[in-house]
Amino acid sequence: MKKQHIDYFFELFEKCSIPKIFSGVLSEGSNEVLKNQNHDPSLIESPSTIYSVFFIPDYLKPNLDDTNFVVKKVPQFFKGYAIFLDGFSNADAYIKHRFRSNAKGIRRRIKRLENCFNISYKTYYGSIDQNEYDQYMDQLEQMLVRRFEQRNDVSQSLLRWDYYKKMYFSLINEKKASMFVAFDGDQPIIISLNHHFENRLFSAISSYDIDYSKFSLGSVEIYKKLDWLIENDHVSYEMGMGDLSYKREWCNHIYNFEHQIIYPKKSFIGAIKGNIEYCKVLLKEFVFKIAYVRYKKYKAKRKEVSQTPSIRYEVSPIEDLKYDENLEIIDYNSVEYKELRRKVFDFLYTSIDKVSNVRVVALSEQKKSFLILGTSKMQKVDIR
Repeated sequence: MKKQHIDYFFELFEKCSIPKIFSGVLSEGSNEVLKNQNHDPSLIESPSTIYSVFFIPDYLKPNLDDTNFVVKKVPQFFKGYAIFLDGFSNADAYIKHRFRSNAKGIRRRIKRLENCFNISYKTYYGSIDQNEYDQYMDQLEQMLVRRFEQRNDVSQSLLRWDYYKKMYFSLINEKKASMFVAFDGDQPIIISLNHHFENRLFSAISSYDIDYSKFSLGSVEIYKKLDWLIENDHVSYEMGMGDLSYKREWCNHIYNFEHQIIYPKKSFIGAIKGNIEYCKVLLKEFVFKIAYVRYKKYKAKRKEVSQTPSIRYEVSPIEDLKYDENLEIIDYNSVEYKELRRKVFDFLYTSIDKVSNVRVVALSEQKKSFLILGTSKMQKVDIR
């Protein structure tokens, strides 16, 4: 008797399909049943397969006619995180409910970003040009490389980048996926790839330009996507598994995953193999729980002992604007001075100035000492 492993979460959100053995999906809260157009009744009437179905969210349970099946369930270690949008008219309404008094801080950071830079947003859903797509995917790749080098970590997305780059173009044009982009002028500073299943968005791959880190671009991304989702009649924002602080802060539904082992009732061999699979899954979850805790400790230690960055900065307090006007103005966006760009943006965040008003002058090229000049304030930066 053959055995089939099914990643249920992957099937729903990345393939936008329900496994054929299930007649549909029951959505918690609404009691809505999402019918499976690809359901195959013959798999139920004459069962000949053992199914090992994992990563089943507790709010999207599969419908199965178990007349001819035994179903055994194992709780899984990982938890999932989602934002349910029912009852919220826009992103402001949600953050006011979720963050209460701290909602002002989120809005303030977004407003500060938009005041300092020429910011615009666009969601590609149903249509994207091939040239635009290729350009944004290349830029997203570069963002991921820089971000994970900064974290001294490995991006799983980058390990399969060629696969993802081929996949998402058609999915976006078929409205099975979307790409959210935030721009400073015509330059992307946030790019996010998302899957769509029955008006539910799953945020799959996201990154941002780390030079803008002071402006909390992760919060900007979530806020703007929430507005788009509510405006376009979506019911949830799914962040998937993985216990990260930003998910705990933003999500109003933390849920459990379940692993189901399904085997034919009237098959002796099926019962033996099904129970063996059940025991394997129990053991795997037990071992994984222990291994994951140790892995988290290992990663924390690895970050502690990571090498100190080769470039060091000494930044003076912001002062009133007084300087020698004969000093040379430099282009901090050029490759030669790329290490200054983030410090300029940090200055903008604190001084609340516009990027068009900011200049950088060199005090000493040999010692790499510079002044960042705003409308009425300045700051000295020494690079060591």
